[in-house]
Amino acid sequence: MKYRYFILVLTLVLASCKSKPLIQVSEQKNHYNHKIFEEHKLAPRATFFGFESAFIDKKEKSQRFLSLNGDWKFNWVKSPKQRPTTFQNTDFDDTKWTTIAVPANWEVVGFGHPIYLDERYPFTTKWPDAPTDYNPVGTYRKEIALDNEFLSQDIILHFAGAKSAMYVYVNGNYVGYSQGSKTPAEFNITQYLKEGKNLIALQLFRWSDSSYLESQDMLRMSGIERDVYLYSTPKVAITDYHSYTNLVDDYKNGVFKGTVSITNATSELVSREFTIELLDNDKSVFKETKTVEVLANSKLDIISEKTIENIKQWSAELPNLYTIKIALENLENKNNNQYINRNVGFKSVEIKDSQVLINGKSIYIRGVDRHETDPFTGHVVSKESMEKDIRLMKENNINAVRSSHYPNDPYWLDLCDTYGLYVVDEANIESHPLAIDKDTQIGNEMSWLPAHMMRTQRMFYRDRNHPSIYSWSLGNEAGEGEVFRSTYKWLKANDSNRIVQYEPAGKEDYTDLYCPMYPKPENLINHGKSESDKPSIMIEYAHAMGNSVGNLQDYWDIIEQYPNLQGGYIWDWVDQSLEYKDENGNPYLAYGHDYHPDLPTDGNFLNNGLVDPYRNPNPHLSEVKKVYEPVQFKYLGNGTIEIVNKNFFADLSNKMISWKVLKDGVSFFSHNNIGVDVSPQESQKIRFEKFPNQFSPNSEYILQVSLLQKEVTTLLKKGHEIAWDEFILQKGNSIDDSLLVMNDLTITNSEQIVISNTNVQLTLDATSGEIITWNYKGNEITKKPIQPNFWRPPTDNDLGNGMNKWAKIWQDATYNSTAKLIKAPKKTAVGVRYSVAYKLPNTKANAIVVYTIHANGILKVDYSFNPKEEDLPNVPRLGMYVTLADDFNSLSWYGNGPEESYWDRKTGVKAGIYSEKISDGFHRYSRPQETGNKTNVRWAKISSDNLSLTIVGETSLLNTSAWPFEMKELDFNTEDAGKSASGLVPVTKKHGAASSEGGMDIEEVAAKTPEAIHKVAVEPSLGLQDAEADDLAKKIGVPDASIPQAREILKGLYKAFWETDASLAEINPLVVTGDGKVIALDAKFNFDSNALFRHPEIVAYRDLDEEDPAEIEASKFDLAYISLDGNIGCLVNGAGLAMATMDT
Repeated sequence: MKYRYFILVLTLVLASCKSKPLIQVSEQKNHYNHKIFEEHKLAPRATFFGFESAFIDKKEKSQRFLSLNGDWKFNWVKSPKQRPTTFQNTDFDDTKWTTIAVPANWEVVGFGHPIYLDERYPFTTKWPDAPTDYNPVGTYRKEIALDNEFLSQDIILHFAGAKSAMYVYVNGNYVGYSQGSKTPAEFNITQYLKEGKNLIALQLFRWSDSSYLESQDMLRMSGIERDVYLYSTPKVAITDYHSYTNLVDDYKNGVFKGTVSITNATSELVSREFTIELLDNDKSVFKETKTVEVLANSKLDIISEKTIENIKQWSAELPNLYTIKIALENLENKNNNQYINRNVGFKSVEIKDSQVLINGKSIYIRGVDRHETDPFTGHVVSKESMEKDIRLMKENNINAVRSSHYPNDPYWLDLCDTYGLYVVDEANIESHPLAIDKDTQIGNEMSWLPAHMMRTQRMFYRDRNHPSIYSWSLGNEAGEGEVFRSTYKWLKANDSNRIVQYEPAGKEDYTDLYCPMYPKPENLINHGKSESDKPSIMIEYAHAMGNSVGNLQDYWDIIEQYPNLQGGYIWDWVDQSLEYKDENGNPYLAYGHDYHPDLPTDGNFLNNGLVDPYRNPNPHLSEVKKVYEPVQFKYLGNGTIEIVNKNFFADLSNKMISWKVLKDGVSFFSHNNIGVDVSPQESQKIRFEKFPNQFSPNSEYILQVSLLQKEVTTLLKKGHEIAWDEFILQKGNSIDDSLLVMNDLTITNSEQIVISNTNVQLTLDATSGEIITWNYKGNEITKKPIQPNFWRPPTDNDLGNGMNKWAKIWQDATYNSTAKLIKAPKKTAVGVRYSVAYKLPNTKANAIVVYTIHANGILKVDYSFNPKEEDLPNVPRLGMYVTLADDFNSLSWYGNGPEESYWDRKTGVKAGIYSEKISDGFHRYSRPQETGNKTNVRWAKISSDNLSLTIVGETSLLNTSAWPFEMKELDFNTEDAGKSASGLVPVTKKHGAASSEGGMDIEEVAAKTPEAIHKVAVEPSLGLQDAEADDLAKKIGVPDASIPQAREILKGLYKAFWETDASLAEINPLVVTGDGKVIALDAKFNFDSNALFRHPEIVAYRDLDEEDPAEIEASKFDLAYISLDGNIGCLVNGAGLAMATMDT
């Protein structure tokens, strides 16, 4: 019997140890159905935290708060079919999973890749279906320990933002579903928790039906992007509040209406002490206390109203805030008490006489559009980054921000409340790819109304207590129709003290504003002259992509002429590139195909910022600061100025004036710390003491006046310059004619023409008249000709308007003009003069330059440009350029600075004498382009250690620049050049590749044995160096004895590649014979078709019989024909468009 008993026990033990099968997750279909966008989410509410004590002011200090930020166990798959389906079980084995820090975008930390598209979806699926094949899914698991004290109250799980569709589970139980990535998702998870260890798990789909509504112009990424946390709340608790404010009695008194919602989640009637108080600093201006009773399982709204006399208004200029304190106390159990502290501002918003009025004043919006982006963390933006943004905006006179194109982090709104920015809060809605075509837009598809309404309402309820918000936006570029008319009506019914706007509505009845994008100046004038009852505030203008923001002052000259024009928002605030690192660990700003070489992209169109991704100002920010100034100076003569305060609410009592007079660019007299006190919209005349009244006859005198911050504030330093202006008191003479005297120049004619004396030697080609060498006192100035220039490297916006195509004849004219000496050098009264004519290819125009060399070394250049046709395209630039000797390393100039400037962007730069290293004489835009120009230059001096070359405009002020590279290096980086064109890597880098797998297709090698590919980055101005060639030869297996031979072949290959403008140069195979000889057995070259005009010797080898007739025919019209299957092909005007067409 003992033996049998033992066996029975053993059998029972074995049976009890056998594992149960894990439960499969329930079917997940919500993300395929645009009519289901949430399940079991709590109702939207205002941003606040209910503290257990009146003395706690941050949720992180509260015992009711538990952050879930930090490491989560994480699994990522490319397809929903690959996702784990038992992950929600508490005993699921996740030991082989990786970890991910929350919040984080998957694509930033190595799971998938960001995609940048503007007007296209990142998938080919058609609405309302969601992608089912490639649609990455992230699965998260986090274990937490909870004690009974925390569990004694209701527990809420809070996701501040997650993209795009999320299923949530707790301890194996399905909790709920959420869409809407930029507003919170909250779930009451009390019933699923237990004392001790608990599991929170979720699955997040990169794309869902909600992706059709989240197609904003930004990097497409996914993940949990904002904070995640638990908080506990009493069973009887404040679940929402609304602080409505307005102004009455000629805007002097404030109306306060507080609505507090109390929810009783118990089965009994309860009694609580309720207190609401409004404080001005520590002074109570309103307080109400009463006992309230709340029925079982019900909600009670308590309304408190008060008119407060002599209210301190909130505005962006004077952001006065009051504090609202709300308390709900249980006199029998203080553990159930709840205390809330938030800010309140009093302002009014209305439209009267076709103007938006804030507190009765028709303010101007000097705004920017702002995306949430960080070069290291993507869409996860820290508080420190937000604080830096608002500091920079306030320093640069920006007074408004549009939350484009989604509700921003609530902390950003807190900052705007505190420091003063007018905010357009925009719903997380953009269906741009569908909205392009009226047949596909969903603005009239009423089945989509609930999804649009949800996003609108959740924005509204979260943000309605923020005084900085003066306008709600229904979304961006999402079509038009009844869907938006419905959301407009809902907002108007629920908020009587804000306006509602929507750009696609134009001037229809579901927008309070006419808020166009990128209107032409004449369109603004037309609206200004119209009798429309709608004010106009541009939601996007002055497209700040690359080297841009021209004509900003022109726009504001128009705006200030017409009362119904009230400003706009510059697109946009910050470049959105992420920082990547190359194979050597060097950082660069990525865009376009840097993220995904095999997918369509809209290149660097994501970089439109006034600041770069690190928040360093781009050059055009100084123009914005100047045009957005809140004051204006006028010079009345005799040392008297008038200062006009353009503010509507703030006086200038905390400001001071400084002034100085420049004599030929150098400070001649100055005075600081002059007090000023000008009321809003008023002016004051100030006469400067000891103002100079006698000036030297040949010198230039300029008065510069500045308005400075008198005392330090949280955001502005003492002495910060807020505004400035300058006035020319007396013009000077640019050239001293006494220098232009004849001396002992001689002319020698042979195969070359030499003009010389003991100071200068100028050697010319006898036929062309072009400079061969130019030396001064034994120092080389140049070995290359001075050439006429009709071109500049295209900026980003130039490419947008096709300048590289419609103005291409001027590019050809610049690089391929033909010079001819038409008047031989001849002595004159002031020097030796000769004339050169330049024939310009592909255009009926020419240029004639008359050169005069003086004995003291001065070279005078008289330039004449002669167009012979009226319909020639605009000339991008008209001037001369020359490549100087390498010894020249610095530039100083008397003109506008210190930032680069252009004829249409020079309001924000001051006259003065500036200097810089030539190596620093350009701005590193993310895509190389035109940069470094100086305007209003009286003189410029380019110097080496031994010599200075001074350039002076004889009859007018000059534009000039000096680069440490050839213009071509900027000029031919017009496409998606990726990391080699990044602003963090020298623009002169080009990459070469080699492999030891000779005689094979290089693409096959890259696919099968990528480790066999070896790369080297080459500096073109130096060529492939010996050490680089030797290292490459070693890596591909060339024996040491044969490396010198391989070196010469590789250097020759690179030289041929560079000099012929090749796009590919390949030796395949390179062999080493038995006796050590290195031989290139075969090679091939591909050439850039856009550069072949410089290489007629290569074009001569073209055999049209070997080419596709369709490609030949297309090339006649500057088009490309891409052959597909059968007799189908794409006829396109660019490689990018070809790629996009083939991928759709």
